[in-house]
Amino acid sequence: MAHIFSESVVSTYVGIPDEDVVSVLPAHRLAKAGLGTLAVRSSAEGALAGVLYGVALVFPVCALMGTPLLAYDAISKLMPFVVSIFILLLVVSEGYPSLRFRHHVKGHILRMVSAFAMVLASGLLGTVALLTNYYAAPLPDFPWISNEFVPRSSLLLPMFAGFFGVPSLLLSMGSRPLPGITFARAYDGARPLSAREALTMLLGGIMVGWLPGMTSGSATTACSPSMTEARVVEDVSSASRFVWLYSAISASGAVMSVGALFVIQRARSGSMDAVSLFVGGTFVEGAWFQSVPLMSAILLSMVVSSLLSRWAIHRFLPVLSRSSKVLCSRALAVSSLVFVTGLCLSITGVRGALVMACSASLGMLTPIVGIRRIQLMGSLLVPIWILFVTMI
Repeated sequence: MAHIFSESVVSTYVGIPDEDVVSVLPAHRLAKAGLGTLAVRSSAEGALAGVLYGVALVFPVCALMGTPLLAYDAISKLMPFVVSIFILLLVVSEGYPSLRFRHHVKGHILRMVSAFAMVLASGLLGTVALLTNYYAAPLPDFPWISNEFVPRSSLLLPMFAGFFGVPSLLLSMGSRPLPGITFARAYDGARPLSAREALTMLLGGIMVGWLPGMTSGSATTACSPSMTEARVVEDVSSASRFVWLYSAISASGAVMSVGALFVIQRARSGSMDAVSLFVGGTFVEGAWFQSVPLMSAILLSMVVSSLLSRWAIHRFLPVLSRSSKVLCSRALAVSSLVFVTGLCLSITGVRGALVMACSASLGMLTPIVGIRRIQLMGSLLVPIWILFVTMI
């Protein structure tokens, strides 16, 4: 949970591209306008709300998905259809962010075609990396890679670093100093949580925590197409609300993944995979309620961690305000790029380097053609669709 809070600092200040780039995130735009601390605070408040709301509803959701209602069994049988609908939502929301088809503009169609092509291209890369024997391909490797293969799951690191990390860092090296963006309307203060936002947060959290291949960004797009990352930037309030909602869904999804771990024995995140190693012998098939004490202990630790993290972020905000130019500096971007690249190469060798080169090319291409990088989640959705189709 502490990572969800702390990553808001990195995602806000590091790797900010030029304001002319289409896929500039709301947090980056706030930082470029000198409002980075607002983005960090909104993210922390959203994450805390996601944890508290998620903990309040995690057990009812477990009862819905597992015994006695067994809703997940019905959903799993329709998973190819569910994934197909979600891919369609991603593509259509690129051309029509609010899913309103009143005006048929040529540019809308071109964006959707580009988005679909990017989904297919990233899906092909994900399929090769995750469903084939590429992880054991007989390639000449670096001296420190002693085995003739790398763990298949480890290829996710260079793939996602290439999709989202490397392109942002490269684009940030050509951006202008802070501040560089102005908003049409100033910040008018925090608004109370609406019923629609609460429902979106919880529905998105359930999707992230229970469905395979679902991320916070893609769940936000599916649950609230009008709040897409590259479109909600006309005013400060809209940008900060997107940051809030994204973090709330991330945190709610982390809580819901605890339920998925104990009810269907599926680790939907790396942290839950680590938890399963510690509690592996305690699962009881079809009787998740017997693990309620253990689940409660895990949830309590998540709440405590979230409260402490929120307090630490609040105390750290003045330091962030004074250090914004250092955090957004080109030197830090270069250092981050070297670190990420070195980490990927040291773990995955030549196989990872090739995957990173391909994914970074696609990640750089998305702003050039004017679409959002969320379409690159086809790298997970397409392989998942193939897996479920072949299981039918």
